[in-house]
Amino acid sequence: MRLKMKDFVLLALLTALYIIVYFVSMMLISLMGPFGHAISPGICGLLSGAILIFISRKIGKMWQFTLMELIIMGVFALMGAGYLPWFITSMVGAVLADVIASTSNKPSVLKVAIASGLIHVGNALGGIIPACFFAEQYMNEWIARGQKPDQMLEMVKATQGTMGILATIIAFILSVIGVYIGYSILKGHLKED
Repeated sequence: MRLKMKDFVLLALLTALYIIVYFVSMMLISLMGPFGHAISPGICGLLSGAILIFISRKIGKMWQFTLMELIIMGVFALMGAGYLPWFITSMVGAVLADVIASTSNKPSVLKVAIASGLIHVGNALGGIIPACFFAEQYMNEWIARGQKPDQMLEMVKATQGTMGILATIIAFILSVIGVYIGYSILKGHLKED
C-alpha cells in the first residue's frame, strides 16, 4: 500500500509530537550527564511508544518509520545538530523497522516494539559508533560546533566499549517497554480486528 496525502499529513503531525517528546526526554535525561545522553534515545522510546503504536495502526504503510526519521533528521539538521553518522545509523534503524513492522497494516505489538527498539538503537548508535571508532574526529567536530572539550571527552568515555554496549541494550529495552506501555494506554481506543 502506498502512502496517501492524508497519511503524510498525519505522519507529519505525529512526527512533530514525537520531536517534542524527544526534546523533553533529552532535557530530562541530561541530568544524568554523558551516559544519560547516550541512552536518551531509549528514554524517548519509553515515552513515545504510544505514538509509534498509533502510527502503525492509523497509517500502517511501508516507509512510515523511514519518512518519520527523515523528518526528524531534517529538523535536527536545520537546528545545526545534524551529523552524518547519526543520520546514517538512524536511517538504517528506520528502514529495518519498516521491514519488520510496516509490511502489514496491523503488525503485532511485538513487531512494533522491535521496530521501536531498532529506531532508537539507530539513534543511539549515531553517537556510540563515532565515539568507538573515530573518537578524535567526533570530538573535534562537536568542539568546533561549540561543545567544551572536557564535555566531549566525558561523552566519548560514556559511550565507548562496555558503556556503549550497555547504552545500546538499554535504549532497545526501554523502547520495547515504551511500545507495550503505549499499547496498554491506546488499546481501548484502537479498533483491533
